[in-house]
Amino acid sequence: MIDPQRMVIMSIISAIVACITLLIYFKFYAKKKINYILLLLIISIPPIVSIFRPGSYESGDLSLHTMRTMSFYNILFNEHILPRWIPEFNVGYGDPYFLFAYFLPYFAGSVFHLIGFSFLDSIKLLLAISFILSGLTMYLWAKDELGEKAGFVCGLFYLFVPYHLVDLHFRVTIAETLSFVFLPLLLFFAKKIIYLPRISTILLGAICYALLILTHQITSLTFTPILISYALFTWLPKKKKSYKDLLLYLLSIILGFLLSAFYWLPIIIEAQYTQASLSKTISSFTNPIELLYSPWRYGLLFQGHMGELSFLIGYTQVFIIIASIYLLYKKQFIKKNKNLLLFFLVIFFISIFMITPQSKVVWANLPLFKYSQYSYRLLEIIALCTSIIAGIVVTKWNKNSFIIILCLITVLYTLLNWGNRKAISYMNDIYLKNEFNQMPDVPIYLEPSSPIWANLKKSRVRIKPKTHIEILSGKAKIKQISRTSINHKYIINAATTVEIKENTLYFPGWVLLVDGETKKILYTQSKYPGIVTFSLPKGLHEVELAFHDTKDRTIGLLITITTSILVLILLLFSVIKQYITISFLSNDSHITRIKRKREIS
Repeated sequence: MIDPQRMVIMSIISAIVACITLLIYFKFYAKKKINYILLLLIISIPPIVSIFRPGSYESGDLSLHTMRTMSFYNILFNEHILPRWIPEFNVGYGDPYFLFAYFLPYFAGSVFHLIGFSFLDSIKLLLAISFILSGLTMYLWAKDELGEKAGFVCGLFYLFVPYHLVDLHFRVTIAETLSFVFLPLLLFFAKKIIYLPRISTILLGAICYALLILTHQITSLTFTPILISYALFTWLPKKKKSYKDLLLYLLSIILGFLLSAFYWLPIIIEAQYTQASLSKTISSFTNPIELLYSPWRYGLLFQGHMGELSFLIGYTQVFIIIASIYLLYKKQFIKKNKNLLLFFLVIFFISIFMITPQSKVVWANLPLFKYSQYSYRLLEIIALCTSIIAGIVVTKWNKNSFIIILCLITVLYTLLNWGNRKAISYMNDIYLKNEFNQMPDVPIYLEPSSPIWANLKKSRVRIKPKTHIEILSGKAKIKQISRTSINHKYIINAATTVEIKENTLYFPGWVLLVDGETKKILYTQSKYPGIVTFSLPKGLHEVELAFHDTKDRTIGLLITITTSILVLILLLFSVIKQYITISFLSNDSHITRIKRKREIS
């Protein structure tokens, strides 16, 4: 039996086990209140079972993220520095990838490995946990807005929207998959801060916002206007409106920005030195028809046989949008739900427009947005909108039979997509580590984070160099003293004037010290574009090539450290204040009870 068939059978068995578990639950706990959190947990397990098959996948970025986590872990826990430079990229020439890539997913994967999981299993665990938590955070927000039953529908739709499963299994994007967790959580904190501003809520909202930025910068960039609009939307209907509430929410957002400054400040300033800056606009748009139907397996499979991906809104999701417009036309909603529906319908249709080629001119003129690469990333926002709209619809069509049928169809039409088509069992940590050290991370193009001066047509950064350092002209003896990701030391005894090529791609921050003095690095030579070269006079020299933090990196790190200390102090103050308040109320209640006993006696 071929692997995709085994995967489908495994998915069917998982679904059956989940159904039996639910039937047992309802049989023995029929008279008790339904635990919707438990239901979501049970339902979220079948789509992640196949993740834990041995090995890596035939398609997607599981292997790439595992290898990059290896490098992140080594730098963070062995070299004990903040990862900025990834030395394994470009067959050893290196890349400032960690300056621009997602911080939190690689950090989480590294922590899982530190606990004892393999690197490969750490990434799989991160994917599984992210998927489960996303349904729970959506439920957390939606039950507060729409009630428990509607909240459950929102959570289920959010889990099983096609793009979520494509991210989880076919693209294997650890950052986008993790970012699904934070979107509803940020909506939750936005409402809490607007309606009941407390120090703890403001700070937790700030931390959550910082975590989204550290998870996926493009998602945080596109979601921020929506988040602020939602806060304003929540504030407007308040009977006792105060601008103080809005200012406190903005304070939370600002604190989130400052907490993550070490990450986004270098991105804003130094992105101009990367290959990504060469792009005038994003490189891929999705046609409207592609959003409505998948061409494989009668529309039920979201990945083609050659790894092509389908970017669907979702079939029941489209039905829900149509149903919501119909109910809106019939004036079936109470005012609160009607306004909420209108808010997310507007975001939905704006996002649809921005995905299609007709929006190209808009993308080209939005600062920073050209780094999005693919317009279909907005399907995550669409997933959020359709899930929330589904919950709003079932507040009106709230018959159990309709909700059960709707949820069953939503889950079951995605069944063929509950896992990657093929697992390659021999790909373990050892195999991937060797592959990372010997082969280009991406064979046919430079990473968007690669230095702008590198050129695949001229540079040999896809052929592994025999040594880290080479003599281009002259005579010299070279001895390598030490080498880490950001520090390369040599003793060079030059018999003549020599020209040296150190096989590292240049990026701002690399500094050359010769006998303790800073020397000029040549990196724009036509024969070796982007690669560090330098000249030495005759004699014995101590040479050090070190990657230092630039001013913006240092400033960003100082802002993050200062804000973190402030947030910790305020959180501690909030906890102590709450403890004192509870103790006071408890003592007061105890004294009252004693007085009553005395009066009775």
